[in-house]
Amino acid sequence: MRQASLFDHCAPLAGAMPAIKAAMRAVAGAPEGDGCRKALPDRLNAVAGASGIRLTAGNVRSISKDTLDKWLSPSDESHPPSILAVLAFYLATEDPAPLRAMLRSVGLDLMTEEDRRFRDLGKLDAEMRAARKRKKALEASL
Repeated sequence: MRQASLFDHCAPLAGAMPAIKAAMRAVAGAPEGDGCRKALPDRLNAVAGASGIRLTAGNVRSISKDTLDKWLSPSDESHPPSILAVLAFYLATEDPAPLRAMLRSVGLDLMTEEDRRFRDLGKLDAEMRAARKRKKALEASL
């Protein structure tokens, strides 16, 4: 018999930040060009300001494009985005990919509105089959 370790469940966390950063990079787009990434610091700062939060640990109230680039860099491990930064990133981009990457690292996933509708449809379908089965049993007993 093997003694259980307190840290066995922590192994997936090693890949969490690279997965989150990769998802954020995919959403943000290329660093060069006129895409989403140039406007993203302003949108993140607007979300942070409206929420009354700081996205970095320092005294700086807003983030720059350089900070965003450090968050998204796969080789820069010294500047990971905080949980609040990932949440602000979702609100600024309306793309749940970084949140999904975070949750998948611990075996969970997000459910979209469409997923919920399919789940509800499946539940109703199962309930209807069970009701038909009960009806047949009652009819057979008559």
